[in-house]
Amino acid sequence: MTAKLMKELGRARASVRNRVALFEDPAWDDRFDALIRLTQRTNLILDLIGAKDISARRLKQHIDRRLEEFGLQPARPRGVGQSYKSTLFLETKFDRFDAAYLLALHFGTRGPGEFSEPEPSLGRALDKMLESYLRYRSDLYPGNTQAARVEFETYWILLQGIRKGDIELVTCKDCGSRHPVLADSVSAHACPACGVLDLRMKEARATFDKRLREHRDKRERMREELRHG
Repeated sequence: MTAKLMKELGRARASVRNRVALFEDPAWDDRFDALIRLTQRTNLILDLIGAKDISARRLKQHIDRRLEEFGLQPARPRGVGQSYKSTLFLETKFDRFDAAYLLALHFGTRGPGEFSEPEPSLGRALDKMLESYLRYRSDLYPGNTQAARVEFETYWILLQGIRKGDIELVTCKDCGSRHPVLADSVSAHACPACGVLDLRMKEARATFDKRLREHRDKRERMREELRHG
């Protein structure tokens, strides 16, 4: 792969001239600072920045240095992380509602498909993720963004599941919203938007249909009365 193509793919590259700076391209510094405020899982960060020449040890040291400058304590997660196949993943309707809202921000109204192909540039892809996630938190939790139900890591796992085809976005036939479900799930998929917002779309539609039938019946009776004098 040529150096030009590597640059077009937008991967982060380590700075070799400056021991303090982590990245060769300063644009990655701002992305990195925003990212480590949302997650400090080393493997996830390495996946998102795509840097092949930055060791996990150097990355951790830089994370700790930057957080110290921000006045924040490191809270690096341990273990293998979440799995979308776990029964505890997006366990409640409120978790699923937040996930649906976040994915709507990421993919738009059309959902994943031909109009939302993955961004080939890792830099721009991360910019999009950061923008979508920060907007999700500010929209749903304006007074306390730390209370957001969907963590940034969960967001990444959802996107990975969708791209692998293990997670699908199902459209609710009542309210039209889209929410994530496991592709091989055989159970019924309750719409989190209808549940959380208490839309009662089925009841509203049944009431509308009933009133429409009553209106038509009334008009028909009036026609029959006029016809027979």
